[in-house]
Amino acid sequence: MSESASAGFKLHTGWATLVAVAADGPLRVLYRCRVELLPPGAIRFVYHQAAELPTADAERLIESVRRISEDTAGPNVRSALEKWKVRRACIVTAPAALPDDLSITLRSHARIHAAEGALYAKVVADACVHLGIPVLTVHEREVWSLAAESTGVVEAELKARIDDVRKALGPPWTADQKIAAAAALVRA
Repeated sequence: MSESASAGFKLHTGWATLVAVAADGPLRVLYRCRVELLPPGAIRFVYHQAAELPTADAERLIESVRRISEDTAGPNVRSALEKWKVRRACIVTAPAALPDDLSITLRSHARIHAAEGALYAKVVADACVHLGIPVLTVHEREVWSLAAESTGVVEAELKARIDDVRKALGPPWTADQKIAAAAALVRA
């Protein structure tokens, strides 16, 4: 039987850092990787490109990239997590309130970035749900306090413990991987 795990995702445009930790017991990283959410050569910054198009063309472009991303992310998330019985996943997001009107989003560079983040967060969430993994999203500014609350460890101590993981794993152990590890510790 495979070991139980929790997964944390730190998103980027077209890819995510994934860290899986043991679901129970002391902090133990089981796996870390980069998960591609798009195939090579696909448009990553789709909302940036869409901003240069008429709204109807922009909608078609965004929908096309969303479908391509879903088709890519699903198998890649499954492959990354197939060795464990994943009990939950937590996706770190940026706070974003997007208008329903795409043309308003495309007129604001900040909203364009938020929309791209929301697109890839939804793709990862949908891939996890399709695998039967419950998903939680948390804002990046809250991930450390929520992880500390979930583990019953003071936030500064938890950060130190996660920093120390590098000693056992070796590099790379970047800020993205630390945030994804903290996310994996968050419980609903």
